[in-house]
Amino acid sequence: IKAICGQMAILIKNLKLTNEIKIENKKRSNTERELALFLETAVDLVGVIDEDGYFKKANSKWSEVLGWTEEELININLKNLLHPEDMKKVLPVKDFKKGSKFRKNVKYRYLNKNGKYIWLHIGSKYVEEENHFLVTGRDITKEMYVEEQTKKLEKAIEIESMKNEFFSNISHEFKTPLNIILGSMQLLNQSIYKNSITTEKLINHISTIKQNSYRLLRLVNNLIDISKIETGYYELQLSNNNIVNIIEDITLSVVNYVECKNINLIFDTDTECEILACDPDKIERVMLNLLSNAIKYTGEYGEIIVSLKSDGKKVIVSVKDNGTGIPKDKIGIIFDRFGQVNDALIKRREGSGIGLSLVKSLVEMHGGSIRVESELNIGSEFIFEIPVSLIEDEEVTILDKNLRDSQIEKCNIEFSDIYNI
Repeated sequence: IKAICGQMAILIKNLKLTNEIKIENKKRSNTERELALFLETAVDLVGVIDEDGYFKKANSKWSEVLGWTEEELININLKNLLHPEDMKKVLPVKDFKKGSKFRKNVKYRYLNKNGKYIWLHIGSKYVEEENHFLVTGRDITKEMYVEEQTKKLEKAIEIESMKNEFFSNISHEFKTPLNIILGSMQLLNQSIYKNSITTEKLINHISTIKQNSYRLLRLVNNLIDISKIETGYYELQLSNNNIVNIIEDITLSVVNYVECKNINLIFDTDTECEILACDPDKIERVMLNLLSNAIKYTGEYGEIIVSLKSDGKKVIVSVKDNGTGIPKDKIGIIFDRFGQVNDALIKRREGSGIGLSLVKSLVEMHGGSIRVESELNIGSEFIFEIPVSLIEDEEVTILDKNLRDSQIEKCNIEFSDIYNI
C-alpha cells in the first residue's frame, strides 16, 4: 500500500507539473501572439536586433519605410544601410554593457531600397540577458526636409539682408569720393573763371581728386577680383620666392603712413629666409589689407606688430594691433562676402565689407588659412598660414627695384580712405 501510494503521489505531482507547464506555455504563446500583433500593428518602427546588427524580429513598418521585404531585412546588416557620416553616432556594444542600457532620440540616415536616404528617429535598449537590442524608430524624413528648407529660407533671408546692406554701403562708397571729385572740379572751374587760381590751390585740389580716384580704384579692383574669384577666372602667378623678404618689404613700405599717426610698427621674424611658391603680388595685397585695417582701428601712439614664423612645413604670419578690437558676435562674419563690423564706435571708418573676404580667398588659393583673435578695446590679431611648397625647376625670384617702387603706388591705393595723399 505504501509503495502504491508513493507511485500515485509521483503521478499526481507529474500531472500537476504538466498542467502548470501547459498553462505557462499557453500564457507564453498568448504573450508571443500579443507581441507579434503589437509589432505588426505598431504605428512606429519596432524590432529586435542582435549585437552584430541583424534583425531577429521586425514589424512590417520597417518594410514600408525601407522598401525591403521582411525576409530581405533579416539577411541585411542594418549597419550597412547607415549613412557613412552617421557611423560615428553608433556606440559599440561594450559601451551599452558597461554604461547606460538605454539610448533614445538619435537621428540616423538609412538607405532605402530605391537608393535614397531617409531620416529615422531611433531609440534602443540593450537586453543583456538576451544579448540583443530592442529598437524603436520613427520616420522623420519629412520633418527633416521641412527643417532643412526652413534653415535655407532663413539663410537666404539673412544673405539677402546682408546683400542689401552691402549694396547700400557700396553706393555710399562710390558716391562719397565722386562727390568730392566733382566738388573739387567745381572749385577749380570757379577759380579759373574768376582768374583767382593759385599754385597752392591747384595742388590741393589735384591731391584731393587723386586721393578719391584712388579710393574708387581700390573699390573697383576689389569688386572685380571678388567677381573673378566667384566665377573661377582668378588665377595665381606662382613662383618661388623668399616669403620673409616679401612680408618685410611690404611692412617697411607703410612706415611713413604709421608715423603720421605716431604708431609704433614692429617687424619680427624667426628666420631670414624661407623659400616657397606664392604669388608676390597677391601676398602684398593680403598684407596691405591687413595693415590698413590695423592702422584704421589703432589710435595715436598705438602699436602694430607683424611677426613671421616657420616650422619648415608652413609659414605663419601675424598682424597684431592694440586698437579698438572686434565684438565677439561679429568675429564670425568678418570674412564673409557681405560681412561688416557695424559697431557704432567704428562706423565712421568702415568700408565696403569685401576686403577681408578677398584676403581670405587669396590666402586659401595659396592652400592656406586665416583666422582672427580679438577682444573689444584690447586689440585684434589676424593670423594666416601658408604651406611651404616649391615649383620644380623654378629659380627663386628676387624682388627688384621696380617692384619695390610699385609698392608705394599700391600703398597709396590701399590707404586712400585713411590718409590725404
